[in-house]
Amino acid sequence: MSIEVSRETEARLADEANRLGLSVDELLKRLIDERATLIRKAGPIPRLSIWHLGGAGALHRRDLCNDVR
Repeated sequence: MSIEVSRETEARLADEANRLGLSVDELLKRLIDERATLIRKAGPIPRLSIWHLGGAGALHRRDLCNDVR
C-alpha cells in the first residue's frame, strides 16, 4: 500500500524517526497503535436521547417567552 504525502510531511516523519532511532514504518505503526489505544480508553460514544415531540410544528420565541407580543 502507498499513500501520497507532501515532501514536508515526509521530511518531518523522517526527522522524527531519526530522532527516536526508529524507521519511518515503525514510527507510523507506533502512532497508529497509540491512537487506537486512546480511542479504546475513551470508550463508546454516548447516545443522545431522542425527543419525539409529535406534530407540534415550529416553535417561536412568542410561544416560550411572555415578553414578546
